[in-house]
Amino acid sequence: MEKQIRKIAGKDYEKFCKLANSAFPGLNADKWLENHIEETTKERLFGLFKGDDVVAGMRTFDFEVNYSSTPIRAGGVGMLAVDMLHKKEGNAYQLLQYFLQMNEEANANLVMLHPFKVSFYKKMGFGIGTKNYQFYISPGEFPDYKEKGHLVELGVEDREQVLDCYNRVYSRTHGMTRRFPFERELNRPFWFGRVIGYVDEGKVKGYFVYSIEEKDLIIHELFFESPQVLREISTFLHSQSDQIKRVILNSNSDELLHFVNSPESGETTMADFPSATDNKHAANAGIGVMYRIINSVNFFKDLQEKNHQFNPGVTLAVKFSIHDEFYHSNSLPFIVTFENGKIAEVKEKGSYDVEIKMDIAEFSSMVMGVENAYFFLRWGLMDISNESYSRVINSLFQTDQKPVMVKAF
Repeated sequence: MEKQIRKIAGKDYEKFCKLANSAFPGLNADKWLENHIEETTKERLFGLFKGDDVVAGMRTFDFEVNYSSTPIRAGGVGMLAVDMLHKKEGNAYQLLQYFLQMNEEANANLVMLHPFKVSFYKKMGFGIGTKNYQFYISPGEFPDYKEKGHLVELGVEDREQVLDCYNRVYSRTHGMTRRFPFERELNRPFWFGRVIGYVDEGKVKGYFVYSIEEKDLIIHELFFESPQVLREISTFLHSQSDQIKRVILNSNSDELLHFVNSPESGETTMADFPSATDNKHAANAGIGVMYRIINSVNFFKDLQEKNHQFNPGVTLAVKFSIHDEFYHSNSLPFIVTFENGKIAEVKEKGSYDVEIKMDIAEFSSMVMGVENAYFFLRWGLMDISNESYSRVINSLFQTDQKPVMVKAF
């Protein structure tokens, strides 16, 4: 029997939720998913049907991403589930092909996901994103600035202000996704615990969300618009030493290592061997989001239309020869001419100064600023026709920071 992909609606919600709950224990999709999807315009559910049966499904997202100060459209996919009776039938492959085509048609040339298995998605052209660090820090190691007068507990009645604060941080943070005023998005910070905000002249200029589990204080969200906000949050955390053993928080950056007095976790999980010095464990590191460019030509054309500024010191024409085994239409070579860091022309043929060759997974990671061109050259993951251009290619895609992803999807 032929399989068909279609949008979930009506009585199919129950079938999808059953499939999702089986794949993701504790999800309880039947209690919230239908109402949420019907309310938001930014998410959809799709099922792969065999007759009337949903044998696989996925949840898709329409994101607005800050690409180094330029807002771009991006697609997201999550809740990708396959019925256990229908595994190893190419169902996930079929859904992901549909997902890529759907986003390309919508001119969303970048897509993202959180992998259940990195190698599986890397074969499909997804590149690894910024590492996610999990820190375990004693409260006393947070500096005590002797000030926390602006900190107050926020309630659901403050949710619009919390959303506005988040979006101001988004607007200046590479990689972050914009939040929209849908019910679940507005209420989301308040699900996880207490919300403490920094309020100055009636305006929320930073906030964090925390809960306590035994002797651990877990920070679910932390956003601040100035160092002053961070100082007061640090003072708050420092003052919890009598009750809390560890502050646990996730971050795409290792900058926290330099902010606290000591980042040592107290864990002894680093292996000792004769050639190693005595390293102190500071954080666990994991793979978070993965990125994929699905139409490289249109990705650069979109940035050209938006007058995006790459490194202003770069003027040259680059031929990109990108290999995309999973999505063949994205394998066509093309040339981008940059003038003072802005895209002057995107074309299929013509003269150029230098050519680079990469697989789409690594190319996606580089363009997003996860790692620089030097890294990919050093590890043999990029070929360059003239090594004298290595420095300028490296500077072309340099971003102020690695992409930040705080959205769970």
